[in-house]
Amino acid sequence: MNSRHTLRAYWTSLFYHFGPKKVFFWSIENLFNFIFSPLPIIGGSQIRSFAFRYLFKKRGKGFFTSPGVRLLHCYNIEIGDRCSLNYNVILNGRGGLIIGDDFTSGPNVIVWTVEHHFKDRTRRVLEQGEIEQPVTIGNDVWCGAQSVILSGVTIADGTVVAAGAVVTRDTEPYSIVGGVPAKVIGYRNNQS
Repeated sequence: MNSRHTLRAYWTSLFYHFGPKKVFFWSIENLFNFIFSPLPIIGGSQIRSFAFRYLFKKRGKGFFTSPGVRLLHCYNIEIGDRCSLNYNVILNGRGGLIIGDDFTSGPNVIVWTVEHHFKDRTRRVLEQGEIEQPVTIGNDVWCGAQSVILSGVTIADGTVVAAGAVVTRDTEPYSIVGGVPAKVIGYRNNQS
């Protein structure tokens, strides 16, 4: 099979699974990521914020992005006010992603809303399909560098996710979670 047939099969598969509207939107989104993601921090954040304004389901005021940020399936992403995405953050909104006000991320944070079915040993993982589950991130949440938030998770208000943590379960309000998988390692309090 030559590359032209492979490409045709790829696009046919996309249209079959997602429909022409989502494929068109996905193409525009990839073009936006390709053009705007590498722009430098000075001036680039304002350009990215303006460009992605029309792709999000909802976007609050004061949205800031550093270079390298990748936003996937923006049509299912809602972002609150005063949110900041650091270098190389990836947000996947395919299963639905809601981010509250005052969210801050360290570099290389990943928020993923889809995963593969894999329990049937008689079939290849890729043949078992995918499951989309929404992620909700509350207000005043900070995710440290290289932390990962997996599908179906709710991050409660005030949570701090430690650097390198992999969050697989819901968190408690004002908790500090860390590790793989993430567990409560402390709580935020008013004492210095």
